[in-house]
Amino acid sequence: MMQNSSCRKRPNILITGTPGTGKTTTVVSLVVVTELRHINVDDFANEENLTNGWDDNFDCYYVNEDLRCSK
Repeated sequence: MMQNSSCRKRPNILITGTPGTGKTTTVVSLVVVTELRHINVDDFANEENLTNGWDDNFDCYYVNEDLRCSK
């Protein structure tokens, strides 16, 4: 089988959960151990104007899934 040199060589790992459950703490440790890059989806969505406002109860952005999937 021929391999494409542009194929991904490292995995994408998606960490999800309710706000305040320790996702960021877990990711920081994972990044140190694996040397993978961390992309915070909420930060990315906000920077790219893919949100529909802020949720004060959960202290996070409403990510517009339709806009996010079109990027």
